[in-house]
Amino acid sequence: MIYYLKKIISEIKLIYFCYKNRIEFKKTVVYGADHILGSSFFLSKCLFYLIEDGTENYQTKNYKRSLKNRLFSLPKFGMHKNVKKIYLTRNDNIPDCIKEKVEVINIHQLWKNKTKEEQDEILFLLSVDKNKLENLKHKSIVLFTQPLSEDNVLTEEEKIALYKTIIGNYDQEKLVIKTHPRETTNYRNYFPNIEVFSENYPSEILDVLGIRFEKVVTIFSTAVYVYPKENIIFYGTKIHHKLLSRFGRIEYE
Repeated sequence: MIYYLKKIISEIKLIYFCYKNRIEFKKTVVYGADHILGSSFFLSKCLFYLIEDGTENYQTKNYKRSLKNRLFSLPKFGMHKNVKKIYLTRNDNIPDCIKEKVEVINIHQLWKNKTKEEQDEILFLLSVDKNKLENLKHKSIVLFTQPLSEDNVLTEEEKIALYKTIIGNYDQEKLVIKTHPRETTNYRNYFPNIEVFSENYPSEILDVLGIRFEKVVTIFSTAVYVYPKENIIFYGTKIHHKLLSRFGRIEYE
């Protein structure tokens, strides 16, 4: 009920914003995910370029539409006719229904192809403070968290309890928590003795800037895929019954 209320409020805000700014939808091009709150408003009206949003784009069940879904919802995950291209970072588990739209990108290669000026401009637009990155160089373990409570998969209490269990397996002096950009949880309140890196940009930026860790820990975030297999500790959705129910069985492949 709360989710649908948020959805309605989001739609109203978007309509007001577009009306106020006199946005011409036929001339508007949208880049982003098409399954998150508010995306349907633009998906039905604009040219859409879909950008990967974690493991969601690789779950085959997301491409199976029930009768109810077909009657009352728009096709998501790149299946809508307005989606012209889909940018992914992996070429496995891509359903046939979207294959023709998919372009698999290599973030490292794209970064290397940029000039120094272009790289600096990207870092400026993402508000990357290189001074804040210095603290990370003294850490050898990173935990990539996920917006599990924000997406109404777990309650915040359940999410924190889960991460407390995971964190208990590692040396807290060597650990840094890298939060997801969409998270609103204040991890510093729960883990005051652990470094929390909550800068609001994708974790892949750390890797292209040379911030590397000996161990990368996650439940099932795709942020770990830029690291060698031997460095990754991937708990998977089997760690909690609600995750297993919502996302199916996700394991490191």
